[in-house]
Amino acid sequence: MSDRAIQSKPVQLAYIGCWYKNDMYSHNCSNLVDSLRAAGTQVNVVTSNCRCFSSAQRFAIAKDELINQNCSAVAIPHAPHDPGMKHGRLKYFAVKILRLDVILATVRGFLYYNRTRRADVIHFDQVLEAFGFIPFFIVITLAGWFGNSVTVTIHEIDPFQRKHARLNRCYRKCAEVFVYSEHMKNQLVALGAPAERIKVIRYGALIPAIVPADRKQYIYFGGHFILRGKGYPELLDALAMLKSREMKIPIVIYVGYGCNGLQEAKEMAVLKQVDDMITWQDFYTGEELAKAYQRSKACIIPFSGGSARHPVTSAMVNATPVIATRAVDIPEYLGDLGIYIDGTAASIADAVAEVENGRRDLHSLGQSLRATALAELDYHSIASELSREYSRIGNRDRLQLESKTVA
Repeated sequence: MSDRAIQSKPVQLAYIGCWYKNDMYSHNCSNLVDSLRAAGTQVNVVTSNCRCFSSAQRFAIAKDELINQNCSAVAIPHAPHDPGMKHGRLKYFAVKILRLDVILATVRGFLYYNRTRRADVIHFDQVLEAFGFIPFFIVITLAGWFGNSVTVTIHEIDPFQRKHARLNRCYRKCAEVFVYSEHMKNQLVALGAPAERIKVIRYGALIPAIVPADRKQYIYFGGHFILRGKGYPELLDALAMLKSREMKIPIVIYVGYGCNGLQEAKEMAVLKQVDDMITWQDFYTGEELAKAYQRSKACIIPFSGGSARHPVTSAMVNATPVIATRAVDIPEYLGDLGIYIDGTAASIADAVAEVENGRRDLHSLGQSLRATALAELDYHSIASELSREYSRIGNRDRLQLESKTVA
């Protein structure tokens, strides 16, 4: 077969990732997959049971919880690393003593590889747990033995790879390692991952139409762990300060599906006597997400850890100004277009007061954020770039295989 014929053949990509409704990572995954297919890449999705959903503890998948059924599902239970007695004494001790979580994660990795081994390129969307470091490590190890090319996008650093940092050398076997910020790249390099393998790309977003609406509320995203690194206690204190100044602002707080600490967070709001200022919502997607942001004066992101990519990019594409710290990856996306705070309750309250008193040109700021999003965050542009990378990797491997066959 000629080099030109090999290069003209579409690359077949196996994409391992979360594929559930009402999940932030799932919708990033599905939006990117749709855009990759539109760019000409043949994509087969492989997913599995996830901690957040009803099939977590079963050898089955609740298909109605998936985004769609255009995927291959590895139906194997997920065992949490730190189980509670709510799972039953048998499961609790199976994890604590026998490390059932590690066993299941390892088996899941073997099953992922078995479903994806015939693809030109295997892509792993690394998050945590069912899509965390252990199954990825198994996939990249098997792929190394059998000659498959693997790429990975790292959304979060798994506690397991922090504890066993030497294992991060496995990223050397990847054709490409994609991350969404220099901040994440630096963390990985510090853990032993090779800097030359890591490529920073943008976290994509769907670009909605702007529908004129009165912007009367504020919006805050609590993620999957609202009490961990999200600045939630400081936000409540800021709301109490504003209330004492007779600035009783309405704020929508929405969270990821199965948010940890949610009930405690709601009780904290009651104790601070600011619960009457808060509207609680589950995770938004699509038109509902756009509507929520386009009705907001500003998105408040007082984060100190984790990642703020979802609320930052959602605000940008919807022309919603952002009140945020300079922590983690926030400045890499906002640049000089953020209303920056130091994360204290007083700084949050003062920034909101400036907005309420008209000392910020919210319209111009929102338009600049939207323009930046149009230039940098569109999924189709990002998918086109990634599609070229997958084609390069896949066609390189085909040429090498053809050369060996001829020899």
